[in-house]
Amino acid sequence: MSSKLASLKSTLAGDKGSPAPQTKSIAEGATMASSNMAASKPLNALVVGANGYLGSAICRALLRAHTPPLSFFRVHGIVRRGSAAPALAAEEVNPIVGSVSEPEALAAKVLSHSRTWDIVVICTEPSKLSRDAEDTHWRDMLSFLKSIAAASSSAEPPVRPLVLWSSGCKDYGATKLHGDPELLPHTENSPLIPHPLVEARMKGATRSLEESQDGGGGAGFDMTILRATPLFGYTGSYYGALLDYMDAYVANSGRSGEVLKIPSSPRTIIHGIHVDDCADAYVALATTALFGRGPDHTPARSALAGQAFNISGRRYETLQEIAAILAIEYGFTDVAFVASIDELPPAIQRLSGVDFVFGHSQWVDSKKIRAATGWTDSRPLFHENVGVFRRAYDAAKAQGDEKVETTRRRIGGLWSDEKRTT
Repeated sequence: MSSKLASLKSTLAGDKGSPAPQTKSIAEGATMASSNMAASKPLNALVVGANGYLGSAICRALLRAHTPPLSFFRVHGIVRRGSAAPALAAEEVNPIVGSVSEPEALAAKVLSHSRTWDIVVICTEPSKLSRDAEDTHWRDMLSFLKSIAAASSSAEPPVRPLVLWSSGCKDYGATKLHGDPELLPHTENSPLIPHPLVEARMKGATRSLEESQDGGGGAGFDMTILRATPLFGYTGSYYGALLDYMDAYVANSGRSGEVLKIPSSPRTIIHGIHVDDCADAYVALATTALFGRGPDHTPARSALAGQAFNISGRRYETLQEIAAILAIEYGFTDVAFVASIDELPPAIQRLSGVDFVFGHSQWVDSKKIRAATGWTDSRPLFHENVGVFRRAYDAAKAQGDEKVETTRRRIGGLWSDEKRTT
């Protein structure tokens, strides 16, 4: 036994008569590795409003984006409150705490993270307590963009940022109802007739787009406007109001098996898109601009800059489709479409946003972005997966998700600064 142990010790220690194994320092190993592998190039992406419903989805989409070999998006997110920073960091997004209302100070913070920016995404929703304050927000946003663009464009090598500015499909107003002989979709060439709540946002976007092109692009950045339809999924966005309506209706039903009443036409067009699909459309536009769609990765930026793009689901749904599935999901026997909210139970009449959810009919065409980028939506339509979306929304409410409360407050007309997400 002792001879076997001695032999094992000798083997572990190495033969004294043999040369000692060669070792390298950590630095030498790193040098050898770097000489054998080309370094990856980070693409700096900045999301303003990164903890909002759409902003957080865009951050996730950028992080999982398929870019050419040796490139990847390093994502930074701007939030107004320090308490929101840890959640961003947990999602592998670099948080930057600051306010657009102090554009120069915010620009200095952003530039301390990087002097160059490839992509900047704007998806804020400022307070609507004052039209003047909202207009100031969008002007401050433009001032901030000019500051970081000037630094990025003058760096060595220079990088001209591409700004993806979120507006919305309500910039166009409403369309006719399903089945109307005069029904046409809204396209990027449709006249802008915005809902009053979004007029300042629309003007801020169009003003910034014009400025990005003035003087041969002297503002230092290129820009596109993105107009998405309403979003659903996870915390629900404004579709959450529809689910809240159903919960309230169940709670105020006099008996089981009651007929569900909806205060709108069954031909109302509800055109939405899952928030993940929408975020993927943003990334498709960014990657197409930076790398093109061909195997040679030739940028297609010049064909996209200065343009507006709609983002919508592959087809619209009607309120009749959605209401029929909701009735089954929540245990009602039938659906009745009524002319006025006065025909609803009194407690339901007091709900905020009933007209906003059920009364806006709109069909939005998104062929342009599909043709330009190859993007397509893949998640189920709302009526195809109502049960899953309902459970996700209920879980978000139970967990006290801030996005649920923020959306409810906005639908109710409460836009206090304390609850803003950017």
